[in-house]
Amino acid sequence: MKNIVIIGGGTGTFTLLSGLRKFPTNNSVIVSTADDGGSTGRLRKDLAVLPPGDLRQCLVGLSYTDDTTRRLFSYRFGVGELKGHVVGNLILAALEKSTGSIEQAIIAVAKILNVRGQVVPVTLFPTTLSAKYSNGKKVVGEHNIDENTFNLKPPISHITLQPSRLANPRALRLIAEADTIVFGPGDLYTSTLPNVLARGMKEAIKKSKARKVMITSLMTKGGQTDGFGASDFVRVMEQYLGRGQIDTVIVNTKKPDRQWLARHKKEGSEFVQADLVALRKKDLKVITHDLLSQNVFEKSSGDSLKRSHLRHDSDRLAKLIVDLA
Repeated sequence: MKNIVIIGGGTGTFTLLSGLRKFPTNNSVIVSTADDGGSTGRLRKDLAVLPPGDLRQCLVGLSYTDDTTRRLFSYRFGVGELKGHVVGNLILAALEKSTGSIEQAIIAVAKILNVRGQVVPVTLFPTTLSAKYSNGKKVVGEHNIDENTFNLKPPISHITLQPSRLANPRALRLIAEADTIVFGPGDLYTSTLPNVLARGMKEAIKKSKARKVMITSLMTKGGQTDGFGASDFVRVMEQYLGRGQIDTVIVNTKKPDRQWLARHKKEGSEFVQADLVALRKKDLKVITHDLLSQNVFEKSSGDSLKRSHLRHDSDRLAKLIVDLA
């Protein structure tokens, strides 16, 4: 059975996992510990726990339990003192406090959700993400970068992660045993790259003989990837991993309807163009496909964060990954 390791987080990774769980592969995901926004940020601040949001989403994505239980773990309160909190986040935080270990908490939730595969935090401690922009401005905190709190347009020059301590040994072991390593889909600077910044991860990825696949985003992210084409996602990833580390890139070619393009433009994002001429100048395999889901997603009440309405088609994307593995 092929070992597929996804490096990412958020709804993009959840979407891919929802498709991959239908195939006979060994699926694992490595998740950032820099998230500090929304329900996750409140629990991290109030309880000093590891950020639970992306861990919970990935566990649900790999779950083989009934729909009612999956919906329970994803339920977000819309009113009252718990407004904004997600049930699964609260359960993970409570289990971490009661067991004294985030890894024990993940094992317990995995049993409840009948998870097949592994969900591994890239570090065993909360981390803080910082971004420096080309105009010299520095922004601290994943939430501030992700939500573009300071309305910055200049491109990001580089990001850093603190504290700088060794990555979770389990994450490094997953990389060493992988047949295929997948970067994304998800926000490049706040979901995917923070994992690469954990000490030891870049070296482990470089050493790995696995196929290394990057899935580019459907839409740009305001304040992060403004004006990016598909080749820019590969270019930035190679700035952190080293040239030639990505050997395959998967690019969506299906443009959303005009109404959704207009709505996203108002929110600061645009369609990621498949700039194939630039991509084919790189020494990598380029796979293009209609990967736009026909479903449009609206965020739940109580959710204060910006969310994309458009997502990848989980089944078509997963099939491409499995065919490569």
